[in-house]
Amino acid sequence: MGKNQAYKAMQRSRVGSSSAQPDEVEDGMVDGSFHTPEWHAARLASLKTTHTITWEEYKQKQKEEELKKGELEADTDKLMREYRAQLDAERSLKLSKGRNYSSDKSRKDKKDRDSKKKKSKKRKVPSKSLAYIR
Repeated sequence: MGKNQAYKAMQRSRVGSSSAQPDEVEDGMVDGSFHTPEWHAARLASLKTTHTITWEEYKQKQKEEELKKGELEADTDKLMREYRAQLDAERSLKLSKGRNYSSDKSRKDKKDRDSKKKKSKKRKVPSKSLAYIR
């Protein structure tokens, strides 16, 4: 019994009209709740032609993806090791110069700053001496 037929049977039981048999339709309309056998055959044929894969194919595909992922991780690890080696080499070069090492440019800048400070400073009278004057 289809959905429409069950609904109609429920309505008939409520109304109390028992003139029609349960399999017959009172309104004379064709029940559209079921598809035709041709439709079912076409549906089954279309399901067979879909692009679904078997479990074995799925497992094989997953293994291949894991291998690719592992190769990518290995490549990134290799790049990271190379980068770390480069950083370590730069660090050891900087540390080998010594702790108080500075470039010539920074020395010049420091000298310029010191000379500017000396020029701009004026002798100031100490504040203690002013307190005694008052």
